[in-house]
Amino acid sequence: MIIELNTRRLELLSEKAVYDSTQQLLIIADVHLGKAAHFRKEGIALPAGVQGKDYERLARLFEAKQARKVYFLGDLFHSSINSDWHAFCALVRDFPSVSFTLVRGNHDLIDESLLAALCIRVESTIADEQFVFSHHPLSAVPLGKINFCGHVHPGIQLSGGSRQSLTLPCFYRLKQTFILPAFGSLTGLYRVQRSKGDEVYGILPGGVRRLP
Repeated sequence: MIIELNTRRLELLSEKAVYDSTQQLLIIADVHLGKAAHFRKEGIALPAGVQGKDYERLARLFEAKQARKVYFLGDLFHSSINSDWHAFCALVRDFPSVSFTLVRGNHDLIDESLLAALCIRVESTIADEQFVFSHHPLSAVPLGKINFCGHVHPGIQLSGGSRQSLTLPCFYRLKQTFILPAFGSLTGLYRVQRSKGDEVYGILPGGVRRLP
């Protein structure tokens, strides 16, 4: 789905990412790689390879969009270094022409020297003429700009007949804040409470749709 924000055309992807074609930029939040290995280390049983599809989805997205830049808006790697680190390194090395930047989140504990060895730049925020990119939603957004962020893992509840309901991941905009859905498969959803004027773009089986 194409939307326009601050004169820039952006594509909201059903893969739970945003693509800015003018910048050849992919924006992705809350991948939480290594979370399965972290849980197993803590004694929580999860099958090996449960997160393999996340690596496959990232690779397909990089290939499909031929992005020149990728911004990870925090919580890229869920914990300190673990057995999944090698899979992540292999993924990054498969795309040497892509410039990767991590906007550090609260779960990003990997030492910056290891990220630098993969040519991944690390920032607390990134700003351009129209947007500011962060992990947490900013409490104050500069006038005229929109804050792209993650952290919240937004979901929207859809209700049907017979008291049936379903909560789906969504892109969520309120005023100057645009919150991306969590990319990772092992992330929960926070059910957002809409206010008047908020915009919700649900990720439905047929693609991304703006919800009334």
